[in-house]
Amino acid sequence: MINEAEEGSLPDAPLPVDIAKMRLMFHDNSVLVRKFCLKFIEVANDTLSEMEVAQTEKDLPALSCLGHKLKSSARTIGALSFADLCEALEEASANNNWSDAEALLAKIPLLLKQITQQLEHEFSELSE
Repeated sequence: MINEAEEGSLPDAPLPVDIAKMRLMFHDNSVLVRKFCLKFIEVANDTLSEMEVAQTEKDLPALSCLGHKLKSSARTIGALSFADLCEALEEASANNNWSDAEALLAKIPLLLKQITQQLEHEFSELSE
């Protein structure tokens, strides 16, 4: 199964989302930025559930498709490191490399949790 995300994040690690990219895309409209980012989190969590099923079934083609599905939307919100993990999962699956796919599946939930925490913090500051 996909490993559960560990609590916390590295204090000196760069932020996982370049929120400035979203602000630029939506002309600094905080409502649209928030809406789009929350939709990404929702879709990413749903896709993680699908990845867990594919991992249990050892379905590399499905994992490749799911990685591809998240890659573009992650790049759109400025979550480039997350997009890179999704692309690597897509490639590992296409290359029939199960051990690399499993290693990536251990990292993806943790990074999504960090993205979620960053965005929740960002949006809580907007509402203050």
